[in-house]
Amino acid sequence: MPASTYLANKIYDHVYRNTAYTSPTTVYVALFTSSSSLAALKAGTLTNEVSGGSYARVAVTMGAPTDGDGSAGTVTFTTATAGWGTVRFFAYMDASTSGNVLTYGQLTSDVTINNGNTFQFNSGSLAATVD
Repeated sequence: MPASTYLANKIYDHVYRNTAYTSPTTVYVALFTSSSSLAALKAGTLTNEVSGGSYARVAVTMGAPTDGDGSAGTVTFTTATAGWGTVRFFAYMDASTSGNVLTYGQLTSDVTINNGNTFQFNSGSLAATVD
């Protein structure tokens, strides 16, 4: 899962320019519709995040890294009370609303979330890598 421009710049400044970076207290997972794009998420554009129908970002706990790779446990979103549309992308975010994209990715296949559906990432399937 690649780093956003925001995070890449923060890491660069922290390591090479001795500019402090305070990591977020909590990291959240956000879902984005098929109208979004990887380029938009890299740039931090949040205009196509799922909204309505009881959607809310989900706080995650990351496991300890091994060789720069780590993953979250099971991530379960609230049950949709209205259709969320077709979900294609996801991102780790530094806030429960608005905020900055940290890392992002694309689902292996699009998922349509209808009223009454619950979307979930299984434990270990939502990884973050620092290359």
